[in-house]
Amino acid sequence: MPKKRKLEVRDASVPKTTPVEVIIEDLTSHPICLHGPTLLFSSEKGRYYACALCRNKECTVHIDEEDWQKENVKKRNEKYYSLIPKLDKPASWSNLSEIKAAHYTDRAYCNTCEELYLLSQRKKHAKDHRIITPLTDEQLSHPTTWLPMLENDSIEAQYIFTKKSVSTVFGILKNNNISNILCIGTPSVHEEAKSNSEFKSLLLDYDKRHHLFHSPKEFIWYNIFNNYLFNGNEDEKVLKKFFKNSRDGGICIVMDPPFGGRVEPLIQTIKDLTSLYKEICDKPDKGLLPVLWAFPYFSEPYITNMVPEIKMHDYQIEYTNHKKFHNKTKDGYKFVSPVRFYTNLPLRTIDLSNDSHYKLCNKCKFFVAVSNKHCNKCGTCTSKNGMTYIHCDICKRCVKPTFFHCKECNRCCQQRNHICGVVVESQSCFNCQEKGHKKSNCPQLQREGNKKKRKSA
Repeated sequence: MPKKRKLEVRDASVPKTTPVEVIIEDLTSHPICLHGPTLLFSSEKGRYYACALCRNKECTVHIDEEDWQKENVKKRNEKYYSLIPKLDKPASWSNLSEIKAAHYTDRAYCNTCEELYLLSQRKKHAKDHRIITPLTDEQLSHPTTWLPMLENDSIEAQYIFTKKSVSTVFGILKNNNISNILCIGTPSVHEEAKSNSEFKSLLLDYDKRHHLFHSPKEFIWYNIFNNYLFNGNEDEKVLKKFFKNSRDGGICIVMDPPFGGRVEPLIQTIKDLTSLYKEICDKPDKGLLPVLWAFPYFSEPYITNMVPEIKMHDYQIEYTNHKKFHNKTKDGYKFVSPVRFYTNLPLRTIDLSNDSHYKLCNKCKFFVAVSNKHCNKCGTCTSKNGMTYIHCDICKRCVKPTFFHCKECNRCCQQRNHICGVVVESQSCFNCQEKGHKKSNCPQLQREGNKKKRKSA
């Protein structure tokens, strides 16, 4: 997976102005597509099954909920069971061993065929094929440093952590005494863990090319949006064994899913993996597994509303192959990565004392960006996007410096292109889950507030 990023609504078949809800339920009875079980979506037009992974119409499976009850529809859908390929991981592992035994000048990788081979033992590939050769031992152990990134932003959107971001991850894990890492869409973290004897790692990723470079016990071809293991029982055994061996060393999910994906299925995947781990290791049923989740800062309300124990940290994650997702200045304009870590680990364990871009807030007791100013009225460092936020006494919260308080709308709004009376209500209230209002205007909270006032009186 490292794929990520076109920031768009997952289901493109529904107009962007129409709210789309993901129905979280057991997927075993759902239709399938080439990417595993579909998800059930609900909109004003009705409920329907669609691909869990694709954020456009590349995957054509789209079945109305009522139609799925028809036998002929179910019969037609059965073809996908035979169309989903399986990886021969033992054969790939044997091939890698042979490649490593050869001289580095004889090693080659064809990106067109996705084949790792020896030049002396294979027929020449076509002239228009993209061949990468030679390959050193270091390159074979760190394929993310040279493998061409998958370029379909609507499915994979593949970007890789910088060495600095990877180092930060390992610093956090060490501070929490965690030595086992379940890497989901974070192959660069997995590669670093393999070269460090203090850590054990298992990579779950949608990019199946990784099976060419890792042992069958170190890689699982995986779809994070439906918790689907493409190699079925074979990979389920690998995952369960990793969980069992992680019982006493501490474990953390380090995940970097596509940014265009919906939050609801991602959180359900974390819950499902947590349940499986607790079942295997006979752990008390208390809380989620530790998680480090890379996701944009503007997704904070959705995530914290569904899992309040997961908090957003101000660390700005950087990527090697994205022109904007790094903190650099170009042509007088500073690019600040919008990607943050969401975690249920103590924020104070994220030590950024060696990074001049961050400071320790003595009131919050954890590191924040140097531009992030502590607001005594809000009781926290309020900046989300790298700017220094300002406090609005009317709204009683901090807002971006580009916002202003509109008296007619009675709220703070983006000053540019603001039209009074226009409010985008594409999501439900973060408090009561009902549509048509925001949390700040939630009738339920207003009633509770009135009750407290009467009691105090």
